[in-house]
Amino acid sequence: MEIEIIISELDFYLIEKVRELRIKSEPYLDQVTLAQRIGVSEGYIGRIENPKIQSKYNIRMLNRVSKALGLNSYDLLFPSKLLSNDLVKIRLKLKKQTKRKHEIDDAGNVVKRFDILSVKPLSENEQKRWDAKDKKNKLDYLRIL
Repeated sequence: MEIEIIISELDFYLIEKVRELRIKSEPYLDQVTLAQRIGVSEGYIGRIENPKIQSKYNIRMLNRVSKALGLNSYDLLFPSKLLSNDLVKIRLKLKKQTKRKHEIDDAGNVVKRFDILSVKPLSENEQKRWDAKDKKNKLDYLRIL
């Protein structure tokens, strides 16, 4: 299945980075345990990590997540340089999940749940439509292709 989402490039990065750090943590930290550690509902992390749902972390939650993961610096969470774009359209090809537990490949990388097919910044017109109050002309967060 292919989908296209509109999201802040930084939000997308942070969601994937938290997922990676969570899965690589020793011992393995599942979504429910992380949610319990930061004091949110059991489905909170799952909603954020699901690219079909328009949920994201806020700064307060990132602070709590960092502590729950045992990070000693925000440097491990944020990108080392500024990202080029604000809002982007990301086209993803979702992979079929065969296992519930996440996998780490032979190189020590977390196996992705999707392939990124393209990342494009929103045009000026698309940005206006995204910000529009009028729901009729507003861009949708998710398109299933």
